[in-house]
Amino acid sequence: MTSNSAGGAPSTPKIERVMDEHGLVDMGERLEERWLGTGETDQYSTRQLADYVNKEILRSAIDASDTFTLSGDVEEVYSALTDDEDTGATLVKSRLEQSGIDVEAVTDDFISHQTVHRYLKRNRGVERPQQSPEEKLESAAETIQQLRGRTTAVTEQKIRDLENSGAISVGDFSVLNDIQIICERCGRSHDAPSFFEQGGCDCSAE
Repeated sequence: MTSNSAGGAPSTPKIERVMDEHGLVDMGERLEERWLGTGETDQYSTRQLADYVNKEILRSAIDASDTFTLSGDVEEVYSALTDDEDTGATLVKSRLEQSGIDVEAVTDDFISHQTVHRYLKRNRGVERPQQSPEEKLESAAETIQQLRGRTTAVTEQKIRDLENSGAISVGDFSVLNDIQIICERCGRSHDAPSFFEQGGCDCSAE
């Protein structure tokens, strides 16, 4: 653990300070469980863990304010605050500030995936077990599915937002989000999750 500039007592890591300030009880244990994938908890990457902590920070700030109408929309609000291409970011920030939330202070408390990794290894002494090849393939397929689902959901929401604002006109619609992997060796096309689950392209074994 690092020491302060005066060489005195060890300084408190930012992540621990933020947990304490926002009342994130047992967050350290929750991060361990999600990183290791113990019990019934899915295994998270450090990027997913950083998003998890940051959303809890945001939820804490919203719950402590008068923004009750946004309390159930943490995912959407978080996306607006962290996605540079989110067209609704200005409106969301304005609503938060009108409710007494210091948006800059909240986002300054957000942590990075590197911070999570250092905290788990240095401060909590956690070592992540090595995944087997089968587990790595399964994890990759699940990650692609999750990202595809999120991309589809965000796209649908943006279309609805644009329609509600009068920017576009659209009736009933569906969003097709199909990720294909093309093998340059044989020219075959594979659905991404299937590609991982079957261990690559069959032509490698031919």
